[in-house]
Amino acid sequence: MSATPTISHAQTENDHNLGVSQEATPGLWRDLQVLERSWTPPALIGRDEVLSEVETRVLRGLAHEGRVAVSIFGPKGSGTSAMAAHLVATAKDRLTRPGAKGAPLVIHVDASTHRTPSALVAGPAPRVIPSGTGLARDAGGSGCGRSPASLATALFRELDPSYDGRGASAEFGLLLFLRRLRTMGRPAILLLDQVGAKADLARVVRPLARPERLMPEGAAGLPPLLVVAAGERDAFPEDVEAVRSRLSPLNHHDLCQATQVRANLAFRQEPDPTAIHAFADLSVARGWGLSAVGDLLLEAGRRAESRGSSRVEAQDVGVPAGLRVAAREGGPLDPLVLESLRASPGPLSVGVLGRLLRVRCHAEGVSAPSPARLWRHLVGLERKGIVRREVRVGGAGGSSTQVSLTPEGRSEDRTLMANHSFA
Repeated sequence: MSATPTISHAQTENDHNLGVSQEATPGLWRDLQVLERSWTPPALIGRDEVLSEVETRVLRGLAHEGRVAVSIFGPKGSGTSAMAAHLVATAKDRLTRPGAKGAPLVIHVDASTHRTPSALVAGPAPRVIPSGTGLARDAGGSGCGRSPASLATALFRELDPSYDGRGASAEFGLLLFLRRLRTMGRPAILLLDQVGAKADLARVVRPLARPERLMPEGAAGLPPLLVVAAGERDAFPEDVEAVRSRLSPLNHHDLCQATQVRANLAFRQEPDPTAIHAFADLSVARGWGLSAVGDLLLEAGRRAESRGSSRVEAQDVGVPAGLRVAAREGGPLDPLVLESLRASPGPLSVGVLGRLLRVRCHAEGVSAPSPARLWRHLVGLERKGIVRREVRVGGAGGSSTQVSLTPEGRSEDRTLMANHSFA
Protein backbone atom coordinates (compact mmCIF):
# COMPACT_ATOMS: atom_id res chain seq x y z
CA MET A 1 0.00 0.00 0.00
CA SER A 2 1.52 3.33 -1.06
CA ALA A 3 1.63 5.98 1.63
CA THR A 4 0.51 9.55 1.06
CA PRO A 5 3.52 11.91 1.33
CA THR A 6 3.86 13.87 4.55
CA ILE A 7 3.29 17.58 3.92
CA SER A 8 4.80 20.14 6.23
CA HIS A 9 3.32 23.63 6.72
CA ALA A 10 5.98 25.15 4.47
CA GLN A 11 5.42 22.53 1.81
CA THR A 12 1.64 23.04 2.01
CA GLU A 13 2.08 26.75 1.28
CA ASN A 14 4.45 25.92 -1.56
CA ASP A 15 2.02 23.38 -3.04
CA HIS A 16 -0.73 26.00 -2.97
CA ASN A 17 1.46 28.47 -4.85
CA LEU A 18 2.32 25.82 -7.44
CA GLY A 19 -1.37 25.14 -7.94
CA VAL A 20 -1.21 21.50 -6.78
CA SER A 21 -3.99 20.02 -4.70
CA GLN A 22 -3.02 18.86 -1.21
CA GLU A 23 -5.09 15.76 -1.97
CA ALA A 24 -2.70 14.82 -4.77
CA THR A 25 -2.50 11.35 -6.26
CA PRO A 26 -0.83 9.12 -3.64
CA GLY A 27 2.61 8.04 -4.77
CA LEU A 28 3.00 10.68 -7.50
CA TRP A 29 4.82 13.62 -5.90
CA ARG A 30 8.03 13.32 -3.92
CA ASP A 31 9.16 16.95 -3.50
CA LEU A 32 7.32 19.85 -5.13
CA GLN A 33 9.93 22.40 -4.10
CA VAL A 34 12.31 21.20 -6.82
CA LEU A 35 9.79 22.53 -9.38
CA GLU A 36 10.28 26.13 -8.30
CA ARG A 37 12.28 28.17 -10.78
CA SER A 38 14.55 29.29 -7.96
CA TRP A 39 15.55 25.69 -7.17
CA THR A 40 19.27 24.97 -7.43
CA PRO A 41 20.29 21.52 -8.76
CA PRO A 42 22.70 19.46 -6.63
CA ALA A 43 25.11 19.23 -9.58
CA LEU A 44 25.56 21.16 -12.80
CA ILE A 45 25.17 19.01 -15.89
CA GLY A 46 27.67 19.89 -18.60
CA ARG A 47 29.24 22.75 -16.62
CA ASP A 48 31.80 20.99 -14.40
CA GLU A 49 34.91 22.29 -16.13
CA VAL A 50 33.59 25.84 -16.47
CA LEU A 51 32.47 25.99 -12.83
CA SER A 52 35.78 24.57 -11.60
CA GLU A 53 37.76 27.17 -13.54
CA VAL A 54 35.61 30.06 -12.26
CA GLU A 55 35.77 28.80 -8.66
CA THR A 56 39.56 28.54 -8.81
CA ARG A 57 39.93 32.12 -10.05
CA VAL A 58 37.42 33.46 -7.52
CA LEU A 59 38.95 31.73 -4.50
CA ARG A 60 42.42 32.84 -5.55
CA GLY A 61 41.20 36.43 -5.88
CA LEU A 62 39.49 36.39 -2.49
CA ALA A 63 42.64 35.04 -0.87
CA HIS A 64 44.97 37.64 -2.41
CA GLU A 65 42.89 40.75 -3.05
CA GLY A 66 39.81 40.29 -0.89
CA ARG A 67 37.40 41.63 -3.53
CA VAL A 68 36.28 39.79 -6.66
CA ALA A 69 33.64 40.54 -9.31
CA VAL A 70 32.14 37.68 -11.33
CA SER A 71 29.87 37.84 -14.36
CA ILE A 72 28.09 34.68 -15.52
CA PHE A 73 25.96 35.33 -18.58
CA GLY A 74 24.33 33.52 -21.47
CA PRO A 75 21.01 32.95 -23.24
CA LYS A 76 17.88 32.49 -21.15
CA GLY A 77 17.77 28.95 -19.79
CA SER A 78 21.50 28.29 -20.11
CA GLY A 79 21.88 27.80 -16.34
CA THR A 80 23.50 31.07 -15.27
CA SER A 81 21.49 31.27 -12.03
CA ALA A 82 22.28 27.68 -11.07
CA MET A 83 25.99 28.16 -11.71
CA ALA A 84 26.00 31.40 -9.71
CA ALA A 85 24.28 29.66 -6.79
CA HIS A 86 26.92 26.91 -6.74
CA LEU A 87 29.68 29.51 -6.85
CA VAL A 88 28.11 31.42 -3.95
CA ALA A 89 27.86 28.23 -1.86
CA THR A 90 31.52 27.39 -2.50
CA ALA A 91 32.68 30.92 -1.65
CA LYS A 92 30.57 30.97 1.50
CA ASP A 93 32.20 27.79 2.75
CA ARG A 94 35.66 29.22 2.05
CA LEU A 95 34.90 32.55 3.76
CA THR A 96 33.51 30.85 6.88
CA ARG A 97 36.57 30.67 9.07
CA PRO A 98 37.23 30.32 12.80
CA GLY A 99 37.60 33.57 14.68
CA ALA A 100 35.54 35.65 12.27
CA LYS A 101 32.91 38.05 13.62
CA GLY A 102 30.18 35.98 12.00
CA ALA A 103 29.25 33.86 9.02
CA PRO A 104 29.47 35.60 5.65
CA LEU A 105 26.53 37.77 4.71
CA VAL A 106 24.78 36.44 1.62
CA ILE A 107 22.47 38.91 -0.09
CA HIS A 108 20.50 37.79 -3.13
CA VAL A 109 18.92 40.46 -5.32
CA ASP A 110 16.60 39.80 -8.23
CA ALA A 111 18.03 42.39 -10.64
CA SER A 112 14.78 42.46 -12.63
CA THR A 113 12.68 43.55 -9.66
CA HIS A 114 15.27 44.76 -7.11
CA ARG A 115 13.76 42.49 -4.46
CA THR A 116 15.83 40.93 -1.71
CA PRO A 117 15.06 38.55 1.15
CA SER A 118 13.51 40.26 4.16
CA ALA A 119 16.43 39.37 6.45
CA LEU A 120 20.13 38.68 6.32
CA VAL A 121 21.02 35.12 5.57
CA ALA A 122 23.62 33.31 7.63
CA GLY A 123 22.76 29.91 6.17
CA PRO A 124 22.61 28.76 2.54
CA ALA A 125 22.15 31.31 -0.20
CA PRO A 126 18.53 32.51 -0.26
CA ARG A 127 16.23 31.67 -3.13
CA VAL A 128 14.01 34.40 -4.55
CA ILE A 129 11.36 33.49 -7.12
CA PRO A 130 11.62 36.00 -9.99
CA SER A 131 8.49 37.92 -10.93
CA GLY A 132 6.80 37.54 -14.27
CA THR A 133 6.90 33.73 -14.29
CA GLY A 134 4.20 31.13 -14.09
CA LEU A 135 5.35 30.14 -10.61
CA ALA A 136 5.97 33.62 -9.27
CA ARG A 137 4.83 34.77 -5.87
CA ASP A 138 5.84 37.71 -3.72
CA ALA A 139 8.96 36.63 -1.89
CA GLY A 140 8.72 39.53 0.51
CA GLY A 141 11.68 41.67 1.41
CA SER A 142 12.49 45.10 0.16
CA GLY A 143 11.93 46.34 -3.33
CA CYS A 144 11.23 49.72 -4.88
CA GLY A 145 11.40 50.63 -8.54
CA ARG A 146 14.15 49.55 -10.92
CA SER A 147 16.56 52.47 -11.03
CA PRO A 148 20.19 52.19 -9.86
CA ALA A 149 19.20 54.23 -6.79
CA SER A 150 16.42 51.76 -5.92
CA LEU A 151 18.84 48.84 -6.19
CA ALA A 152 21.33 50.58 -3.90
CA THR A 153 18.46 51.29 -1.48
CA ALA A 154 17.42 47.62 -1.51
CA LEU A 155 20.98 46.58 -0.71
CA PHE A 156 21.40 48.88 2.27
CA ARG A 157 17.95 47.98 3.61
CA GLU A 158 19.26 44.45 4.05
CA LEU A 159 21.70 45.91 6.60
CA ASP A 160 19.45 48.65 7.95
CA PRO A 161 15.69 48.06 7.41
CA SER A 162 14.92 51.57 8.67
CA TYR A 163 16.70 53.20 5.72
CA ASP A 164 14.23 55.05 3.49
CA GLY A 165 16.41 56.01 0.53
CA ARG A 166 13.93 58.31 -1.18
CA GLY A 167 15.76 61.11 -2.94
CA ALA A 168 19.17 59.54 -2.36
CA SER A 169 21.48 58.76 -5.26
CA ALA A 170 22.77 55.28 -6.05
CA GLU A 171 26.27 56.37 -5.04
CA PHE A 172 25.10 57.56 -1.63
CA GLY A 173 23.24 54.30 -0.94
CA LEU A 174 26.25 52.24 -1.98
CA LEU A 175 28.57 54.35 0.18
CA LEU A 176 26.37 53.66 3.21
CA PHE A 177 26.27 49.96 2.27
CA LEU A 178 30.06 49.64 2.03
CA ARG A 179 30.70 51.59 5.24
CA ARG A 180 28.25 49.40 7.14
CA LEU A 181 29.98 46.28 5.82
CA ARG A 182 33.28 47.61 7.12
CA THR A 183 31.73 48.34 10.52
CA MET A 184 30.24 44.84 10.73
CA GLY A 185 33.52 43.26 9.68
CA ARG A 186 31.86 40.20 8.13
CA PRO A 187 32.69 38.92 4.65
CA ALA A 188 29.89 39.58 2.20
CA ILE A 189 28.62 37.85 -0.92
CA LEU A 190 26.26 39.75 -3.18
CA LEU A 191 24.38 37.87 -5.90
CA LEU A 192 22.67 39.95 -8.58
CA ASP A 193 20.48 37.43 -10.37
CA GLN A 194 18.18 37.64 -13.41
CA VAL A 195 20.18 40.38 -15.14
CA GLY A 196 18.10 41.10 -18.24
CA ALA A 197 19.37 41.59 -21.77
CA LYS A 198 18.80 45.35 -21.53
CA ALA A 199 19.77 45.87 -17.89
CA ASP A 200 22.18 48.71 -17.14
CA LEU A 201 23.78 48.13 -13.75
CA ALA A 202 27.03 50.03 -14.35
CA ARG A 203 26.33 52.69 -11.69
CA VAL A 204 25.88 49.95 -9.11
CA VAL A 205 28.42 47.29 -10.01
CA ARG A 206 31.32 49.64 -10.77
CA PRO A 207 31.47 51.09 -7.19
CA LEU A 208 31.04 47.60 -5.72
CA ALA A 209 33.92 46.27 -7.81
CA ARG A 210 36.10 49.36 -7.10
CA PRO A 211 35.00 50.70 -3.69
CA GLU A 212 38.20 52.72 -3.30
CA ARG A 213 36.93 55.06 -6.02
CA LEU A 214 33.67 55.72 -4.17
CA MET A 215 34.84 55.96 -0.55
CA PRO A 216 36.68 59.24 0.19
CA GLU A 217 38.47 57.64 3.14
CA GLY A 218 39.60 54.71 1.00
CA ALA A 219 38.64 51.05 1.09
CA ALA A 220 41.10 49.98 3.77
CA GLY A 221 39.49 47.72 6.36
CA LEU A 222 36.73 46.42 4.11
CA PRO A 223 36.09 42.72 4.67
CA PRO A 224 36.23 40.31 1.71
CA LEU A 225 33.51 41.11 -0.82
CA LEU A 226 32.36 38.88 -3.68
CA VAL A 227 29.93 40.33 -6.23
CA VAL A 228 28.35 37.79 -8.60
CA ALA A 229 26.09 38.84 -11.47
CA ALA A 230 24.11 36.25 -13.43
CA GLY A 231 21.77 36.68 -16.36
CA GLU A 232 21.48 37.29 -20.05
CA ARG A 233 24.21 39.90 -20.38
CA ASP A 234 27.56 40.84 -18.88
CA ALA A 235 26.59 43.18 -16.06
CA PHE A 236 30.06 44.69 -15.61
CA PRO A 237 31.41 47.45 -17.88
CA GLU A 238 34.50 46.64 -19.93
CA ASP A 239 36.71 48.82 -17.73
CA VAL A 240 35.88 46.73 -14.65
CA GLU A 241 38.15 43.76 -14.02
CA ALA A 242 35.96 40.73 -13.49
CA VAL A 243 35.96 36.97 -13.86
CA ARG A 244 33.72 36.51 -16.89
CA SER A 245 32.08 33.27 -18.03
CA ARG A 246 29.81 33.14 -21.07
CA LEU A 247 27.56 30.05 -21.12
CA SER A 248 26.12 28.52 -24.26
CA PRO A 249 22.75 26.71 -24.29
CA LEU A 250 22.86 23.12 -23.09
CA ASN A 251 22.80 20.52 -25.84
CA HIS A 252 19.87 18.12 -26.02
CA HIS A 253 21.74 15.29 -24.25
CA ASP A 254 22.71 17.46 -21.26
CA LEU A 255 19.21 18.95 -21.11
CA CYS A 256 17.75 15.43 -20.92
CA GLN A 257 20.14 14.57 -18.08
CA ALA A 258 19.26 17.73 -16.15
CA THR A 259 15.56 17.02 -16.64
CA GLN A 260 16.01 13.42 -15.47
CA VAL A 261 17.70 14.54 -12.24
CA ARG A 262 14.93 17.00 -11.47
CA ALA A 263 12.16 14.54 -12.38
CA ASN A 264 13.62 11.87 -10.09
CA LEU A 265 13.53 14.34 -7.20
CA ALA A 266 10.04 15.66 -8.01
CA PHE A 267 8.24 12.33 -8.55
CA ARG A 268 8.21 9.14 -6.54
CA GLN A 269 8.42 7.02 -9.68
CA GLU A 270 10.90 7.68 -12.47
CA PRO A 271 9.03 9.03 -15.52
CA ASP A 272 8.88 7.15 -18.80
CA PRO A 273 12.24 7.73 -20.62
CA THR A 274 10.27 8.85 -23.68
CA ALA A 275 8.73 11.57 -21.55
CA ILE A 276 12.17 12.85 -20.52
CA HIS A 277 13.12 13.34 -24.17
CA ALA A 278 9.74 15.01 -24.78
CA PHE A 279 10.40 17.46 -21.94
CA ALA A 280 13.72 18.43 -23.51
CA ASP A 281 12.12 18.71 -26.96
CA LEU A 282 9.44 21.11 -25.77
CA SER A 283 11.93 23.15 -23.75
CA VAL A 284 14.06 23.56 -26.88
CA ALA A 285 10.99 24.49 -28.92
CA ARG A 286 10.10 27.19 -26.44
CA GLY A 287 13.64 28.53 -26.45
CA TRP A 288 13.73 28.32 -22.65
CA GLY A 289 16.34 25.67 -21.97
CA LEU A 290 16.60 24.86 -18.27
CA SER A 291 14.22 27.63 -17.17
CA ALA A 292 11.14 25.74 -18.43
CA VAL A 293 11.92 22.31 -16.97
CA GLY A 294 10.13 22.90 -13.66
CA ASP A 295 7.00 24.19 -15.42
CA LEU A 296 6.96 21.24 -17.81
CA LEU A 297 7.31 18.69 -15.01
CA LEU A 298 4.58 20.38 -13.02
CA GLU A 299 2.20 20.40 -15.99
CA ALA A 300 2.92 16.74 -16.74
CA GLY A 301 2.30 15.84 -13.10
CA ARG A 302 -1.07 17.57 -13.24
CA ARG A 303 -1.96 15.59 -16.34
CA ALA A 304 -0.90 12.33 -14.70
CA GLU A 305 -3.07 13.23 -11.71
CA SER A 306 -6.06 13.84 -13.96
CA ARG A 307 -5.58 10.29 -15.28
CA GLY A 308 -5.28 8.96 -11.73
CA SER A 309 -1.80 7.68 -12.51
CA SER A 310 1.15 7.59 -10.13
CA ARG A 311 3.69 7.80 -12.97
CA VAL A 312 4.31 10.42 -15.63
CA GLU A 313 4.12 8.98 -19.14
CA ALA A 314 4.88 10.43 -22.55
CA GLN A 315 1.17 11.12 -23.11
CA ASP A 316 1.25 13.54 -20.17
CA VAL A 317 3.71 15.73 -22.05
CA GLY A 318 1.91 15.39 -25.37
CA VAL A 319 4.92 16.11 -27.58
CA PRO A 320 5.12 14.26 -30.94
CA ALA A 321 8.40 12.72 -32.06
CA GLY A 322 8.86 15.29 -34.84
CA LEU A 323 8.80 18.34 -32.56
CA ARG A 324 12.59 18.81 -32.48
CA VAL A 325 12.74 19.18 -36.26
CA ALA A 326 9.79 21.60 -36.31
CA ALA A 327 11.33 23.61 -33.48
CA ARG A 328 14.55 24.18 -35.41
CA GLU A 329 12.54 25.56 -38.34
CA GLY A 330 10.50 27.88 -36.14
CA GLY A 331 11.37 29.90 -33.09
CA PRO A 332 10.36 30.54 -29.47
CA LEU A 333 7.67 33.00 -30.65
CA ASP A 334 5.91 30.44 -32.89
CA PRO A 335 4.01 28.54 -30.15
CA LEU A 336 2.80 31.77 -28.51
CA VAL A 337 1.47 33.20 -31.80
CA LEU A 338 -0.23 29.93 -32.70
CA GLU A 339 -1.74 29.57 -29.22
CA SER A 340 -3.22 33.08 -29.43
CA LEU A 341 -4.71 32.54 -32.90
CA ARG A 342 -6.03 29.12 -32.05
CA ALA A 343 -7.81 30.41 -28.93
CA SER A 344 -9.73 32.98 -31.01
CA PRO A 345 -13.03 31.94 -32.69
CA GLY A 346 -12.21 34.18 -35.65
CA PRO A 347 -9.51 36.38 -37.19
CA LEU A 348 -7.61 38.77 -34.92
CA SER A 349 -6.36 42.22 -35.76
CA VAL A 350 -2.60 42.64 -35.48
CA GLY A 351 -3.14 45.09 -32.60
CA VAL A 352 -5.27 42.65 -30.60
CA LEU A 353 -2.83 39.81 -31.36
CA GLY A 354 0.03 41.97 -30.08
CA ARG A 355 -1.82 42.65 -26.80
CA LEU A 356 -2.58 38.95 -26.31
CA LEU A 357 1.07 38.12 -26.93
CA ARG A 358 2.20 40.66 -24.33
CA VAL A 359 -0.06 38.99 -21.75
CA ARG A 360 1.20 35.50 -22.66
CA CYS A 361 4.83 36.56 -22.71
CA HIS A 362 4.50 38.25 -19.31
CA ALA A 363 2.85 35.14 -17.84
CA GLU A 364 5.60 32.89 -19.16
CA GLY A 365 8.54 35.16 -18.28
CA VAL A 366 9.75 36.00 -21.79
CA SER A 367 10.21 39.33 -23.55
CA ALA A 368 7.22 40.49 -25.60
CA PRO A 369 7.96 41.15 -29.30
CA SER A 370 8.09 44.69 -30.62
CA PRO A 371 5.48 45.60 -33.29
CA ALA A 372 8.19 45.44 -35.96
CA ARG A 373 9.35 42.00 -34.85
CA LEU A 374 5.75 40.74 -34.72
CA TRP A 375 5.15 41.97 -38.29
CA ARG A 376 8.29 40.25 -39.55
CA HIS A 377 7.27 37.06 -37.77
CA LEU A 378 3.78 37.10 -39.25
CA VAL A 379 5.23 37.61 -42.74
CA GLY A 380 7.47 34.59 -42.19
CA LEU A 381 4.55 32.45 -41.01
CA GLU A 382 2.49 33.60 -44.00
CA ARG A 383 5.23 32.55 -46.41
CA LYS A 384 5.22 29.10 -44.80
CA GLY A 385 1.46 28.87 -45.32
CA ILE A 386 0.71 28.80 -41.58
CA VAL A 387 -1.22 32.09 -41.26
CA ARG A 388 -3.30 34.26 -43.58
CA ARG A 389 -3.35 38.07 -43.54
CA GLU A 390 -6.32 40.06 -44.79
CA VAL A 391 -6.63 43.85 -45.03
CA ARG A 392 -10.11 45.12 -44.14
CA VAL A 393 -11.24 48.65 -44.91
CA GLY A 394 -12.84 50.57 -42.06
CA GLY A 395 -15.86 52.85 -42.20
CA ALA A 396 -13.83 56.05 -41.72
CA GLY A 397 -11.45 55.30 -44.57
CA GLY A 398 -8.95 53.46 -42.42
CA SER A 399 -7.97 49.82 -42.61
CA SER A 400 -6.89 47.01 -40.31
CA THR A 401 -4.97 43.80 -40.92
CA GLN A 402 -6.68 40.64 -39.72
CA VAL A 403 -4.69 37.47 -39.06
CA SER A 404 -6.01 33.91 -38.94
CA LEU A 405 -4.66 30.37 -39.17
CA THR A 406 -4.84 28.50 -42.46
CA PRO A 407 -6.06 24.87 -42.46
CA GLU A 408 -2.41 23.87 -42.85
CA GLY A 409 -1.54 26.20 -39.99
CA ARG A 410 -4.05 24.57 -37.70
CA SER A 411 -2.46 21.22 -38.48
CA GLU A 412 1.00 22.74 -37.86
CA ASP A 413 -0.36 24.15 -34.60
CA ARG A 414 -1.34 20.68 -33.43
CA THR A 415 2.11 19.37 -34.40
CA LEU A 416 3.97 22.13 -32.57
CA MET A 417 1.87 22.43 -29.46
CA ALA A 418 0.19 19.02 -29.10
CA ASN A 419 -2.45 20.71 -26.94
CA HIS A 420 0.24 21.58 -24.38
CA SER A 421 -0.58 24.47 -22.07
CA PHE A 422 1.08 26.28 -19.19
CA ALA A 423 -0.55 27.30 -15.93
